[in-house]
Order: sequence, then structure tokens, then C-alpha cells
Amino acid sequence: MTQTYYGFLTDIGLAEFANAEVSGLPLPFTHIAIGDGNGSPVTPNQAMTALVHEVHRLPITSITDDPENPGLLKFECVLLPTVGGWTIRELGLIGGNGGGNKLLAVSNFPATPKPVLAEGAGADMIIRMNLIVSNTAIVQLIMDPSVVVATNQAIANAVAAHEAKANPHPQFILQSKRGAVDGVASLDGSGLVPL
Repeated sequence: MTQTYYGFLTDIGLAEFANAEVSGLPLPFTHIAIGDGNGSPVTPNQAMTALVHEVHRLPITSITDDPENPGLLKFECVLLPTVGGWTIRELGLIGGNGGGNKLLAVSNFPATPKPVLAEGAGADMIIRMNLIVSNTAIVQLIMDPSVVVATNQAIANAVAAHEAKANPHPQFILQSKRGAVDGVASLDGSGLVPL
């Protein structure tokens, strides 16, 4: 079965990637560009230097490895309810060395309306672009900390990791240490240890 939706490095992205591998310097990725394809489906090609019709650009909020698919990276950003009024049909990864405003990768996208609240509907929308690369170690996320958005899944993962710790709050006294030998004793109202 042929894939309908796919993405890959552009010629610029391939050159930047090759330079990063040779130099040992990381390849920075900063933004996801979103386009509407001028109202038509998009067939991406490696020679692209810009999206067919870019309508918005957002900082990348995370880049994660896919543990089941070595070399597959997932780039994510979050579209807020106040942004939209168009249909998403194309994506691009922006970054690179020497200024970093280069289209490094492109992807088509299923036609997805993104209304704004004034149209009567709105929600946060997570945009994810997958990209297979030969060396994930040289990919670097450059982000503006003032625009970082945590997804519900990221929060749930952080809470689960916290709760899985044997002693998640070491600054507090464990109940088992109260009154134990070499443990901790409660003080009375005068600040003395009761017998």
C-alpha cells in the first residue's frame, strides 16, 4: 500500500544534515511551518525551499525518538484556539545553521480545518510531523522557553514517573522514621522531645 501522507528532508535539509554529520555540530530545528496549499492538496518535493502557501509558523515544543522505529523522530507543536481560519494541508520543519530560517523538511498533511474561536469552535491542536533520519544524535531542538506548552500526555507521563519513585518527596520525614531508633521524634509544645 502506498503512503498518502509522508515527509522527507529537502535538498537544503540533506545538505545541512550532511554538513552536521561531517562537522560534528548539531543541526538545529526551531519551528514547524503550517500551510494550506493554496486550497489544494500538496505533493511535496525535495527541491522545495518554501511551503506552497505558509499560513502560520510555530515553535517546536518537543522532538522525541520513536522507540519502535530507530531513526524516526517526532516533531511537535501546539496550535492554540486563537490561531486558525484555514485548512492545514502541508507542514515544514524550519531550522539550520547560519541563521536557521531554512526549510529542512516538508510533508503533506490530511486536509484538516483549523477554525478560530470566533467561528464557534476551537481547541488546542497538536501538530506532529514524523521524519526518518540516519543519525538522530545530531538533531537539536532550539526553543524559546516563553512559548513552551505541555500536552496532557506529557503531564500524565511526568506525574506517573513522580508517583513511581520510592520516595518522591525526600524533604519530608517518612512515617516509618518517626520514633524509630536513629529516626525522628516529635517535639512537644515547649520544643522538647517527649519521653
